[in-house]
Amino acid sequence: MSVTILEAAGAADTEIKPFYFSREHLRALAREHAEAFRQAEPFPHVAIDNFLPEDVAMRIAHSFPGPFDIDWRLAGPGDTKHTKDPKIEKLSTSDEQKMPPYIRHVMYGFQSGIFMDFVSRLTGLSHLQPDPSFHGCGLHSTGPGGRLMIHLDASRHPNKDLRQVINCLYYCTPDWDEAWGGHLELWSEKDGKAQECVTKIAPLFNRLAVFYTGAKSFHGHPRPLTCPQGVRRNSLAIYQYTTDETQADIGYTNFVEWAPVTEHDKRSITHRVKAGIREHLPTGAVNAIAKGVRKFKH
Repeated sequence: MSVTILEAAGAADTEIKPFYFSREHLRALAREHAEAFRQAEPFPHVAIDNFLPEDVAMRIAHSFPGPFDIDWRLAGPGDTKHTKDPKIEKLSTSDEQKMPPYIRHVMYGFQSGIFMDFVSRLTGLSHLQPDPSFHGCGLHSTGPGGRLMIHLDASRHPNKDLRQVINCLYYCTPDWDEAWGGHLELWSEKDGKAQECVTKIAPLFNRLAVFYTGAKSFHGHPRPLTCPQGVRRNSLAIYQYTTDETQADIGYTNFVEWAPVTEHDKRSITHRVKAGIREHLPTGAVNAIAKGVRKFKH
């Protein structure tokens, strides 16, 4: 992997050569991987390699923005102290106007009816809903030394009738070396707590990871990346929703449930207070507090 390639990411990409998903191809992939998805432990998931055509995958990689190419949101590793350095910590954007043109084009494809049909056939969940407004999803990027605590997802969509049930993560850093870490860890759950890592999915180039997200879906990459300077763990995130409460095993929450599992997860006093509130107050009260804090910040 040439570091130069990633340092050049984010350069102007104004010529759009359309890419569209093939219904027949995705249905064949769904048939091939559906059983593995549904039988996987500790919760349903699958990793599909070589998901996009090579030229499409490389174009995404070459146009992916660097840490100073766009106005990123500094997401950080979670409910823990961190450096606040954009060259290290997780960055994200859900603003489609900040996405490079080609990536924006492909992201629309991930919200298409053909892709939603693929996810439904793969997972066995019917009537899934896309999110063309990209609430919480979009582009994610983490640098050397960065990480993401193990956690349960919040309900990112502002419509409380929509339950987030599927996460799709597409990895787009060429020549990622597994020795650099960054594996998506899927943890088992016991009594509402993360128990142990059961499965690791390496963030290999052109790999799509799909997993069910609910009350037991603890996941993250909690250990610092050891990739070289100039290389980042880049991914596209796409979430699917349902209005069918029988397909979701978690109610509406607008806060993330963080799980400290490594020596790197060191909470400040503020973090401990927040954790105590989440642990001892009813979900509805915590939702109201979180909503009020966000309004105050803005």
